[in-house]
Amino acid sequence: MRASTHSQANNIVQPNSSPEIFILFLVLIVALFILTGLIGTSAIISKKLAHSDSNLKDITSALDASSIVAITDEKGIITFVNKRFIEISGYEEHELLGQNHNILNSGYHPSDFFKNLWKTIGSGEIWKGEIRNKAKNGSYYWVDTTIVPFLNRKGKPYQFVSIRSDITNRKLAEENVINTLKDIKDIKFALDQSSIVAITDQKGAITYVNDKFCEISKYSEEELIGQDHKLLNSNHHPKEFFKELWKTIGSGEVWKGEICNRAKDGSIYWVDTTIVPFLNEKGKPYQYIAIRTDITTRKKTKEQLKNALKEMTDFKFALDQSAIVAFTDEKGIITSVNDNFCEISKYSREELIGQDHRILNSGTHSKEFFKELWRTIGTGHVWKGEIQNRAKDGSIYWVDTTIVPFINENGKPYQYIAIRNDITERKRTEEIIHRQDKLAAVGQLAAGVAHEIRNPLTSMRGYTEFLSLDETDPQRKEFLDIILDEIERVNNIVEEFMVLAKPKAIELEEKNIIPVIKNVVSMLEFEARKRNVRLHLECQEEIIQVECDENRLKQVFLNFIKNGIEAMPNGGDLIVRTSINNQNVQISIQDTGVGISEEKLKKLGEPFYTTKKNGNGLGLMVSFKIIESHNGRVYVESELNKGTTFNILLPAKTA
Repeated sequence: MRASTHSQANNIVQPNSSPEIFILFLVLIVALFILTGLIGTSAIISKKLAHSDSNLKDITSALDASSIVAITDEKGIITFVNKRFIEISGYEEHELLGQNHNILNSGYHPSDFFKNLWKTIGSGEIWKGEIRNKAKNGSYYWVDTTIVPFLNRKGKPYQFVSIRSDITNRKLAEENVINTLKDIKDIKFALDQSSIVAITDQKGAITYVNDKFCEISKYSEEELIGQDHKLLNSNHHPKEFFKELWKTIGSGEVWKGEICNRAKDGSIYWVDTTIVPFLNEKGKPYQYIAIRTDITTRKKTKEQLKNALKEMTDFKFALDQSAIVAFTDEKGIITSVNDNFCEISKYSREELIGQDHRILNSGTHSKEFFKELWRTIGTGHVWKGEIQNRAKDGSIYWVDTTIVPFINENGKPYQYIAIRNDITERKRTEEIIHRQDKLAAVGQLAAGVAHEIRNPLTSMRGYTEFLSLDETDPQRKEFLDIILDEIERVNNIVEEFMVLAKPKAIELEEKNIIPVIKNVVSMLEFEARKRNVRLHLECQEEIIQVECDENRLKQVFLNFIKNGIEAMPNGGDLIVRTSINNQNVQISIQDTGVGISEEKLKKLGEPFYTTKKNGNGLGLMVSFKIIESHNGRVYVESELNKGTTFNILLPAKTA
């Protein structure tokens, strides 16, 4: 350009300027080529950069879609997080930027864990590992983490890129597997500690035994492995037993049962056995596990119990055949009775269960008697004694009783067994002997005075008959007849005295007892009115036939009714009832008088024992004797200040 400018300024063309122009054009051409090359290279580079940028975007997009990415500076301050980081952590982007990873610390890893992490990446090396983090909502998640340090020219990290993968489900699965394996180990340990375990192959050859198997069988592990269970066969079970066993487990089903085995030393032991088949993919057993429990002691105890129960059954049978048995609970409520109990009490089993023994109370024994009984058995001691009971039909019976308390672990009775024997006949015999002894004494006295009594009686009868010959007044005539009847009765009493002295057989004939009772009531109406006593006669039947001695029964009725009248000094009501119960005639003479105490009630009928001021006790004694001679019996019920009832039972004469 200088050459051109210089040429133009002088307007002279210098021929020697051509080389410079050539050089100039050459430079221009080279510059043009360089420029073209640069443009072409730039285009190629731009194209490569665009392609690289596209690849980078694809890689970044794929990384964002598949991984949890975060970038921190050299101090660990978060400068970038992707969407998956935000999603798994639960934090917003603005809550994370500027924080460090302590915001996610779950407290699971120790401080040394993070010290080692920072030591690794701080030295420019890549760190890989698994970290448990805590999300914003408090939930935990696991990430498989790779931390890559970016280094400057000096080789020092200026930032870190963390690439994580969510492995929470895998860790949970691993934890479950670990727990399952631990459970299996624990179960195996517990099984080995508590049970006898053996594993066999599909042919029954033993492949594993635990220590307890060796202990109970007395064989070592080496002696058992490779053998089958025939080694332990005690020959207790038939072949069919084992055929059925193999048929069951061979079809893939579990078998359960009790097996008697023989140990190496020849001793016998029993095992409660469960055999479980393990099936392959075709549903066929490839091995069996047998889990056993030693039940030798239980079997022996069971056998002993069986023998004891047999002995108990035999004993119970013998007891039921010979005794009257009842069980009650701790409160005395009847829970069980045998047939003998029902038979003697006349109650059915249904009527007795749930009741207490007061249903049988005859009123003979005092309250103190039963209090002492309960005090004895309530303290766990056995009580023995004789009890008089009343059956459902009103009859009285005696039982020799032993009551045994059953004691619980606290030493307190929880039930009682009462074993009784019927001693009614024995008591009657004792009573008869007792009375006969007393009657013998009375008889001796009666024999001595009978003659002296008859002499004045003869005079009294003579004069009374003489007076009645000239008597015209009907009422006076009636009174004289009553005197004669009474003299005759006294004479009969003298005869009874003679009977006491020298008993003689009485002659019984069939009579209707109702007119006899009515006659006696009529005879005593006058005396009753004098004492302000109202006599009542209640007869269910007009005809009741019995075999009796009429005069002697009349003597009994007179005696009992007069006693009832005299027992009511202030007047009252006296009721005579007749009824038929279970082929027995019952005559009840009930007053509303002063009553008789339990102590005195026991002595009634004894000679010379009386509850009256002017009595001698012979009347009741003779009356009881007469009823006994008629195959009957008398029982007395009384309560102080409420009255007394004399019950006479005589066998009825059936048509």
